[in-house]
Amino acid sequence: MIRLLLIMVSFMSIIHIACQSSTDKQHPTIKHNSNDSLLVEQSRISFVEGGLLKKMNKISGNTDTIFISVHRPDSADIILESPTDTANIRISQLFSPDGTADGPFGKELKYRFQDTGQYYITVNENLMVGNRYNGAYQVKIISASSH
Repeated sequence: MIRLLLIMVSFMSIIHIACQSSTDKQHPTIKHNSNDSLLVEQSRISFVEGGLLKKMNKISGNTDTIFISVHRPDSADIILESPTDTANIRISQLFSPDGTADGPFGKELKYRFQDTGQYYITVNENLMVGNRYNGAYQVKIISASSH
């Protein structure tokens, strides 16, 4: 009787261990249904918070600073879009991880990011134009690797 009980306990232990090891080896897979999510994963350049599109609200007289992560060197277009084409906003400067700056630019910046790290752009009104702008706009990154 003890021998039968021992065999049953051993058998139950083996089944329990076999079932546990098969479930431990399973890893959940994450499926991306959105093309935007797939582009972000493949992108070499994105916003620091993630993503390739950032919605902003401009307050006249204030400078907006937008941080960009470069994971691998690549070329990209950074585009400002607003509800009206006449919105007085532009990419004022681009700052590199080494501290150098370039600019001013217009509403579109085509740039070859040669170093990895954190870049940032500043967005301002063009003081030479004189029109003030308060309102929504968005910044879009179109990486050459996602074309």
